[in-house]
Amino acid sequence: MTSKRRRSTRTKTPAAAAAAKPSEPASAPNPKPKRRGYTRPGVEAAARLASLRPASDHVDAWERASSRYVAMLKAKGGAGLANLDERREEMADGWREARSAAGSGGDEATAAALTRDQLLNIVIEWKFSKGKPRHALKPLLKSNSDASVSTAARRAFEAADGVPAGDAGGARDERTSLAVKELCALRGVGPATASAVLCLYRPDAFAFMDDEVIECLYDGKRGYTPKIYKEVNDRCGEIAAELNDADRGGPSRWTACEVGKALWAVATMSATNDEDGLSAIFGDGGARLTEEDEEGSLRFFEDQ
Repeated sequence: MTSKRRRSTRTKTPAAAAAAKPSEPASAPNPKPKRRGYTRPGVEAAARLASLRPASDHVDAWERASSRYVAMLKAKGGAGLANLDERREEMADGWREARSAAGSGGDEATAAALTRDQLLNIVIEWKFSKGKPRHALKPLLKSNSDASVSTAARRAFEAADGVPAGDAGGARDERTSLAVKELCALRGVGPATASAVLCLYRPDAFAFMDDEVIECLYDGKRGYTPKIYKEVNDRCGEIAAELNDADRGGPSRWTACEVGKALWAVATMSATNDEDGLSAIFGDGGARLTEEDEEGSLRFFEDQ
């Protein structure tokens, strides 16, 4: 007769139970992030540039990217877009000169003015040529009067004048948000168009809300809300501060606006297959994020 093996009724101690479990691999302190899905061409290359942290250790890469901006304007929209960009800069030069002439104790904002013609024929035409044109907005934009555009811009510039230099926390956030809000009072104007104006007036405090820059720096679905603009603008400002840290004692050449332009230029280089240009920036000819770059990008988002 075959004897049945008796099952032990002893209860295992917690230590014994833990030892009996199959060993599990220890979780990595910096797990490899999943590759993000971008909807705009070339954003992966811009994300790689943004992942090079601290930016102060990679000033040469950023300088090379920035130097390609005008060439990429021509690659995207030909001489017409490059000409519109020059007209924007001429308009901005006039605003800055007037602001400087007014002096710190004067009424700075009243010295700079945006006209309806400038809004429609320079700012909007540039924005639609550089990015995705949204022609459905044109009737709304054209419905704004000369007086309403002038008033909204004056109020926005007054708010922008109050933005403190550097990181001043809540005071900076309040004034940048107010400046955007004042321009958004115009019909057909949202945060993206407002940023196209404000980045000319105070490039140190405002970046332009390019689609590529949003997707590169915002860890979520691309959108055009004030909240998303604030996050993207803050990150451009943080990178600019890091780049300027590398030039201690020298002029603060980098602004939030300039960082956004460099990121857009790299995205456009990738979208137009400018491998030589990308090679000069990254040193390996690749636009794709390496595993090391991806981890740096993940840490960048986690640190915010």
